[in-house]
Parts: sequence; C-alpha cells; structure tokens
Amino acid sequence: MRRFLRAALLAAWAFAPAPLAGETLEDRLAQAIPARMAADGVPGVVVALLREGRPVWTRAFGLADPATGRGMTEDALFRVESISKPVTAWGVMKLAEAGRIDLDAPVTGDLAGWTPPAVTAPFTARQLLSNTAGIGLGDYAARYPPEAPRPDPAAQLAREFAVIAEPGARFSYSDTGFNLLELFVEAVTGEEFADWMAREVLRPLGMPRASYDWTGAAMPVGHDLRGHPVAAYVYPGRASGGLHATAADLARFAAAGMGAPQPVLAPESVAALHRPVARVPGLYGMAAEGYALGHFTETLSDGRTALWHGGQGYGWMSHLHMVPASGDAIVILANSQRAWPLFAVVLRAWSESLGVAPVGMARVLWAERVALGAIVALIALAAVALWRARRPVSPASRAAAGVLAAGLVAAPLWAVGQDYLFVFSILPRLSAWLGAAMLVAGLALWFDALLPRKGS
Repeated sequence: MRRFLRAALLAAWAFAPAPLAGETLEDRLAQAIPARMAADGVPGVVVALLREGRPVWTRAFGLADPATGRGMTEDALFRVESISKPVTAWGVMKLAEAGRIDLDAPVTGDLAGWTPPAVTAPFTARQLLSNTAGIGLGDYAARYPPEAPRPDPAAQLAREFAVIAEPGARFSYSDTGFNLLELFVEAVTGEEFADWMAREVLRPLGMPRASYDWTGAAMPVGHDLRGHPVAAYVYPGRASGGLHATAADLARFAAAGMGAPQPVLAPESVAALHRPVARVPGLYGMAAEGYALGHFTETLSDGRTALWHGGQGYGWMSHLHMVPASGDAIVILANSQRAWPLFAVVLRAWSESLGVAPVGMARVLWAERVALGAIVALIALAAVALWRARRPVSPASRAAAGVLAAGLVAAPLWAVGQDYLFVFSILPRLSAWLGAAMLVAGLALWFDALLPRKGS
C-alpha cells in the first residue's frame, strides 16, 4: 500500500502547476528526473537539450549497470530503436536527391534476394517511408545475439511480410516496411546498408559513434518491464530499429533537421522529409496528428509544427522531439522499458519552457490519472458488492454481477501471461495495482452473485 500511495502522489505531482518564476528547465529536470526514476524503477537516463539549433545542455542520471554500480555517462551508446526510422529516411532521400531512385515509382525487382509477391499491389518508397504502403508491423520480437551469425534479411522479410491494406489507403506503422527499404538501398547502391549509411549520412552529419552495425562498444545494460537486465541483442533488419547512437549523435541529427549547415541534403529535401503524408489514427493519434517521411508530426498550441519519433525495444526506450521554427529540441534515452511516464514528465516540462501546452506524448501522464481513478472505482465497487452480498437482489442483477466478475477476474489473469502489453509500458508501476484492483472487485462481485440471500 505504501508503494501505491507513493505512485499516487507522484501522479498528482506530475500534474502540478508550472514551476516557480526563475526556475530554469535544466533546474526542473535535474529535480524531476531522479525522483521519477526512483518511483518507476528506471536505472539510467541521458537527456540533451537544443536551443536555436545548438546543443546547450546534456546530463546523465543514474546507472548504466546497476549490477556493477557503473554510472551512466553523457556519452553512453544506446539502442535508439525506432529513432532509426527518421535517420533511415535521410539516407533514402539522399538517393532520391541524387536521382538514383524515384520516391513515387513502384518498388519492384530483386531486393537483395527478395522480390515482392506478384499478388501485392505496387507500393512506392514514399509509401514505405510514410508507413502507408499497407504492410503489417512485422515481428518486432525477432532478436539474436550480436556475436551470432546474422539471419538472412531477405528470408526474415519473406517470413514476416504481410499485406493489410491497399498501398496509399491509410497509415499503418510498419517495421517491415522500413526493413524493406534497407534491402532497397542495398540493391541500388550495391553496398551493405550499414556501411553506406555510415559514409553517406552518419559521418557527414557529425554522428561519429552512431552505427547501424553492432560495434562491440561498452553500452549500458537494458532492463525489461519487470526491471530485469537484458542481454545485448540486434535485429535481423537494421533500418527500422537497429541504430546505436549517443545523445550527442541524436542532438546533431536534430540540429541538421532544423536548419544547421550540413552536407547531406538540400534544404528543400529536408523540408520534404518533414511534410505530412498521412493522418495518424488510433493510439498513435493520441500523440501525433500526421506522419511525414520517417517523422511523426503535430501542431503545437501556438501553431508551430513539431516533429518527433520515439523508440521502444526490449530493455530500451528513446525519444526525439524538435521544433524547426525555433531550433528547440530534446533527446531522451533510457536503459529501461519502464521509462514512458518519465519521458512524459520531461516532455511536459520541456513544453512549458517553450510556452506551449504539453506535446502529445505527455498525454501518457493522463493514463496515470485514469488508472488511479479506475483503481479507486474498482475498490469502491468491491465494497458495494460485499455490502449487498447478503441483501435481496433480483436474479438478473446477480447474473449481471457474475458476468462482470468473470471479466474482471479473467482480464488480469490473462495479462499476467503476456510478455508485453501496451498498458505495461504506459503504467509500469500502476498496472499491477490496476490488475489487483480488478481481481478484488471481480472476486467481490462473484461473492455477491453466488452467496445465498436471506430468506431465499
């Protein structure tokens, strides 16, 4: 119960009024981040801030490896997961700018050993970049040890490729689509994707430690949703989530996307990357309005456009948010899958420092408020069920109580057996309390439904 009360207090603090006059964003983050790390069990975090297109502040918090006590450092190399996608988009756009590919021509032919099935309607590189090619998410859990032979990317793609919509019809987030772009780049250039991206994009942008290949460098230890350490791994495909980078690497990437001088793309090509292609529905639509080429987009409360991408993998989380009009940006990296609420607290504070309402990703904090309300409601429901358990009620009412009880008991029992559910990420601390409250309410309702009544 003490842990629940602590989580409730932290959730209330997350919605506290704006900081005192004179308190800088850096001061606020230096206080808020360690508190939230301790509450949610996040071992380590690195944050970088940019203003007017230049890095102005980088800070490491916590531990890179709690087992050994190794501290987190500002230059730590992270798995940045799906932040790989906007970086990959720069590489594909570079080929388009050079006239080596046409973003709007069908992607056909032999792609490094894999050919799109003949029954598939043609899709374009632009549709792959904007997640509108109608291809399914793919197997995001496919991982292998870095020292093991790399699985054949074409064979992996053949296993997970699935058509779920007509190309161009709607947004559908797809790791498979971006990994197909990896094969496309290799087919066009005749080079390994990681090698070509390093030479043509990463190094010219001033990202010296970034790599789509496993380098064997000492990294923080990732931690899963239960707080357990995760062994190092890599994916069969690299374009969708295989990038390793430091906060400084991503800060330079953000600066390049906000107008800093760079030799990779012309300004009009960068602008094309940032132009929304599709409206984003569903859960993604809670945090974004559109998807451009490798970038989520949203309109801030003052009318400016923000671009962002996050990443989540087994044991890792990352986030990059930028406002090109002002040159403001933030990079957040964590060696834990329990970091989304912490990211939301940071993004809320960052938004307030910009004088705008919280960005979409900060809405994760509302989930905590909803969860706390649900826990209280479920406890109240349990109390009511127990109160009326010996009182006369209609058979229909008892039957309804039994059906509701079955659902409330079955849901958390099913959830316990799942390796991953979205609710675990947004409520790393409260999801267990929510499940327990559902069980208590369900058992109380069963008691209410089955207990013989007086005079019956």
